[in-house]
Amino acid sequence: MKDLLLKSIKTVAILAAFFGVVTLNSCKDKEEDPITPALVEDGFYVQGGATAYTDFDVKATLQTAKNEVLQEDRATLLELYVAVKGGSEGFNIVQVAGAERTTWGPGADWASATGGNEEPQVAIQRGAIAVTATKFTVPSDGLYHVVIDTKTGKGAIVPVEWGIIGQATPSGWSGDTKLEASAFSTSSMTFSAKGIQLSAGEWKFRYSGGWKVELDSTEDLGNGAKGVKFNTNFGGTPDMLVPGGNNMATDKSGIYDLSITWTAGEGHKAMITRTGDVPARDYSAVSVGLIGDGVPGNAWDKDDYASTPAKAGDVYTWTFSNVALVATGGFKIRTEGTWDDINLGYDGNIIGGPAAGDIQDAGGNMQVKADGTYDIVFVVDAAAETKSVSFTKK
Repeated sequence: MKDLLLKSIKTVAILAAFFGVVTLNSCKDKEEDPITPALVEDGFYVQGGATAYTDFDVKATLQTAKNEVLQEDRATLLELYVAVKGGSEGFNIVQVAGAERTTWGPGADWASATGGNEEPQVAIQRGAIAVTATKFTVPSDGLYHVVIDTKTGKGAIVPVEWGIIGQATPSGWSGDTKLEASAFSTSSMTFSAKGIQLSAGEWKFRYSGGWKVELDSTEDLGNGAKGVKFNTNFGGTPDMLVPGGNNMATDKSGIYDLSITWTAGEGHKAMITRTGDVPARDYSAVSVGLIGDGVPGNAWDKDDYASTPAKAGDVYTWTFSNVALVATGGFKIRTEGTWDDINLGYDGNIIGGPAAGDIQDAGGNMQVKADGTYDIVFVVDAAAETKSVSFTKK
């Protein structure tokens, strides 16, 4: 009897424990787990169905840009290159500040117009940005440069069509050599050209035929400087592209393949490959002279002492005799009437002669340290693609 009672008690205890567990589990099943919002770093994000980003993505974060006016980073000037599909889907710029989300779109004066002086010669959208769910849209598929300034409350969207320009390129500094775009993709696009003849000299990548875009003309930057502009060109080197950076250079003339590739989250990278030779240039008919306010009576508007060279094989020599130079200005040696060919400023590596020490760098121009009269000899070795200039004081 005692054993049976004990067994009964144990059975009741086991059943109670079992049902207790079931009850607890049932209660837990009915409770809703708290939803933890995804962590998103503070910043401004492109977001919308016309892009690859329908949610927050670090690849869609606008980054600090350089104000071209001061040639330095401006904390409130933000940019992103992004591939956008044309049509009504569009995108917004979403600001994240802690738990707060603010959606930005085009303001009342947002409009499209062809760029002005030194700007890309395409339809540029720009104006005020506003807190609104209205989307930014573009007319056609392509790569776009999206820029906002959070202090002035202004922004711009510019179609990106890469090309090259410069003394080394087929059109010189007067026009762009267009690079052809690959098929549209929201993840990566390449602009390229094959079989381009480049001379030894300087050049840059720039897009849509412009150097910069103005967002604001009145923003006071101090010390008399005003305005907010962003660069639409790359200098530096193919391995390290710099917005608005120093000119790139080809050391040797030849046939080249060039490309510049944009990749989401990585930015732009370039490649230049020399694929063939070109014959040595004949400079026999090239008239070269001096230009600049370092030559008395010259105001950078004409070429003095211009002449064609003496020729010895592939070596061409221009001699400028009894040239008066003044220390109040600078000068250059260039092809008569154009900046798109020979355009020689100060280069300590090629300046020589008995009076080489008299010549100094004046913002890229040559300048004498004191007034004087000189014989100047300029030599081009077309086969070796070298230049030299010699100064002898009279």
